[in-house]
Amino acid sequence: MHEPFLFQAPARLVDFMRQADQPGLINLAAGVPGLDALPFAALREAAEQAFAAEGASLFAYHHPEGDHALRALLARRLTARGVADAAPGGIVTTTGCTQALAAMLSVLVRPGEIVACEAPAYYGLLELIAEAGARVLPLPVGAAGLNLDATELALQRWKPKCLVVCTSLSNPSGATLTEAQRERLVKICRATGVRLIEDDIYAELLDSGAPKPCRAFDDGSTVSFVTSFSKTVAPGLRVGYCLPGSPELHDAFAARKCQLDLHSSVVSEVLLRTFLERNSFDPHLAWLRERNLWRRTLALEAIGRSFPPGTEVNAPWGGYMLWVQLPDWVYLPEVASAARAAGVVFAGGTAFFALPPGEDRKTPCIRLNCARAAEPDLERGVEILGKIVSGLA
Repeated sequence: MHEPFLFQAPARLVDFMRQADQPGLINLAAGVPGLDALPFAALREAAEQAFAAEGASLFAYHHPEGDHALRALLARRLTARGVADAAPGGIVTTTGCTQALAAMLSVLVRPGEIVACEAPAYYGLLELIAEAGARVLPLPVGAAGLNLDATELALQRWKPKCLVVCTSLSNPSGATLTEAQRERLVKICRATGVRLIEDDIYAELLDSGAPKPCRAFDDGSTVSFVTSFSKTVAPGLRVGYCLPGSPELHDAFAARKCQLDLHSSVVSEVLLRTFLERNSFDPHLAWLRERNLWRRTLALEAIGRSFPPGTEVNAPWGGYMLWVQLPDWVYLPEVASAARAAGVVFAGGTAFFALPPGEDRKTPCIRLNCARAAEPDLERGVEILGKIVSGLA
């Protein structure tokens, strides 16, 4: 494990987003659902109802912490997941989960301070940490998530300002912490005085349903909670939310959020609120989990057919992404170039690791999104990748 260090982000979020809708490619790269996964009919009905009920108020200025009725619904869902003190007044809606993470880091972290995170971690988070001028403390993640013994020692030694963890279906590793691990992680952070920022964005996509979050084992004094509906309802809505924590932290977060954009989209928030009020969300989730399981199965079978011996895949407990570790002899830039020439793009593993200047990631890994491409393209794209990798042996 490295000492904390300053670094440059290995990838830019803007570059990934620019290729999200690029035509003519089998896109296994961007971590976004396909258009056929969106509940379009239910959203259209919710929009029609919202416009009829709200009228011109949909286009007026808005409360900076978000739609009151939406926050009440969100608090109820959190209560059902074990967050006993969830209340509308403790929630701030955001423009997606990335804004929630960015605002939390801007409130908590000053240049030169330490931020701990998973390794591998979401490349967008790494970019935020680097832009904050923070020193990063990467904590290795395996199939079972963070090694909590090693995490405890690292936090005791380095006392980072915060630790950011995607507790369910971590992007990109796919790891999910058990309930016992979550409770212990909260205790570790409380004992070491480290603020835990829990990224819950994928929790509702677990095949077994959303578990108790870390926030269920805390009163807000240690855990800040961020999430969004981008992976479960529609990314274009750009609706997320945050439980910052203590009253002081809540106020600082709300003020920072207001500085960024005054408030999030009124239309999107009321549309989502109406979607929830119509009880459209849970039936959609049940269907989406089945869809994701089927597509993961297709991709795993294609990997088994076409990738060379020595390939390892973390089979996640839900969601739509696979983290694939290739044999050590594979040169990833050569794979990426050949794949693009064949019309296939994927997310290279180097984008997910913060490394000290001058150090390269040795083990080649790739992240595959199973949700966006049409099913025949998904299988064909994975097989093309497998043949390219196998041809390098």
